[in-house]
Amino acid sequence: MKKLALIASAAVLAAAGPALADDWDFMLTNNTGKLITKVEIAPAGSGSWVDNKVDAELNKDGKVKAGGKTTIHFEKAASACKFDVRGTFEDKTTAVWPNINLCDNSYVTVAFTGDKPSFKAN
Repeated sequence: MKKLALIASAAVLAAAGPALADDWDFMLTNNTGKLITKVEIAPAGSGSWVDNKVDAELNKDGKVKAGGKTTIHFEKAASACKFDVRGTFEDKTTAVWPNINLCDNSYVTVAFTGDKPSFKAN
């Protein structure tokens, strides 16, 4: 009986503990004028890039054509809201859009203002 009570207590404590990471997503619109071949996400300023979890049924190759949209899937730590988004283009160049609040915004449009990366989030 004590063993059963101990197991039940452990299960309750495990369920009550804080979540380490949640699956999140947002809609990315590519207004850069260039094909994005790869999208990566990192907590703002960390440089710990993680690939977009490509949804094979919706976007088999993970590419986002100019003017196109895709859903970006990633794991978000419970305490993180601001993320950097890095795009790799067909010509192998990259751009980083920093400090995007993905807790409050579900739609992100990436672009360039002149030659500098810019974004709009809502």
